[in-house]
Amino acid sequence: MNTSFDIVMRENDFVLYQNNQVLLTPNGNETAHSNARLLRMVITSEIAGKKQGMQPIALLQQLADSLAGTIQASTTDAQEVLQSDPLLHSSLQKGNVEQIMNHQSGLFDFVFLNSSSLASAVGSFLSRKEPGTTSNAYLAESIQTLAPEQQVVLDVLHKHHRLGLLVHLLLIKGFLSVSEYVAAIIVLEMRTAEDASPFSDLDYIDKRSMVLAHNALVATDFLTLCNETNKLSVIEEIIHRGEDGQTEFKSTLRWDLRQAKKSPDIEHASLKTICAFLNSEGGELLIGVRDDGSIEGIETDQFDNDDRFLLHLWMLIKTTMGHEVIEWVKTSLQKFGDKTVCRVNCKKATKPVFLNHKNSESFYVRVGPASNSLEIRAALKYIEEHF
Repeated sequence: MNTSFDIVMRENDFVLYQNNQVLLTPNGNETAHSNARLLRMVITSEIAGKKQGMQPIALLQQLADSLAGTIQASTTDAQEVLQSDPLLHSSLQKGNVEQIMNHQSGLFDFVFLNSSSLASAVGSFLSRKEPGTTSNAYLAESIQTLAPEQQVVLDVLHKHHRLGLLVHLLLIKGFLSVSEYVAAIIVLEMRTAEDASPFSDLDYIDKRSMVLAHNALVATDFLTLCNETNKLSVIEEIIHRGEDGQTEFKSTLRWDLRQAKKSPDIEHASLKTICAFLNSEGGELLIGVRDDGSIEGIETDQFDNDDRFLLHLWMLIKTTMGHEVIEWVKTSLQKFGDKTVCRVNCKKATKPVFLNHKNSESFYVRVGPASNSLEIRAALKYIEEHF
């Protein structure tokens, strides 16, 4: 049976669906993240990626479980592993390397150059520790201060390759590039393996390098997409999808762009949309976004700061629709360079919401991409059928 995947946008994040059902982690949590790009990478890997080595979906699900508090981000006993970390202790079996190079003299430069690169990375990392702090203590402290996604990646890399923790931390922290990390793992495996004979075969090293490169790329891509600066947020995804029956863009809250002045009619347009969403199936209003999806920014409304903007918006909502709508409306702001977009997330109200305008009340609903006012008879019928 073919497997189908989908990404469903929620209030503050995105959740992964498999065959029309929420994909749960092994610990029963939803496979979700605040960055849609990360979920797209997971789906791409599941559909067309390699099935050997590290898988993005395993990283995402372990992260989801850790963020839900079901498990620790890292299940590795760092203190125990550090006691035998080959980069912190003189436990390297150099004899293995010498035996290998006796059979493959061409590996001499490979081992020498990459051992030097690894030693430089270790030295650069350890040079940052405070005087008197042991290498073990500094490494343990560095691991404890990692972000949850970094701890997950460190844990999974260790499970796949062992070889202590420092070499994997050097990749995560950027002291080693992907290619340097791959070569470092090969050199460490040569030096610590009980049977190093396979490494005398250059084809084996080439195949091993491909697996290591895959794992390192999955790890670094995963961390890149967990970074806030690389996030495709909910607001960006809403803009990307465009306007429809549950999505509307407004360039400003109160500023008339044509007449270059404040206008109550411009404010009323946003309020109609909010009221209509509440009386229908809910929806998203983005203020500071033009009809074509480009960013105007709420700065055009000329408030002193973002807090003033939100205070004014909420004052309008509460005075025209009542304080009870607070439970169905949420607002948030997101910066796009020097411009800001306001997201007004509206849930379906549990009772009818009327909009007070110029001392009269109107009942709005969504009809396609528009917010329409219903006449009294039509409004009563709609309320009877929907509330």
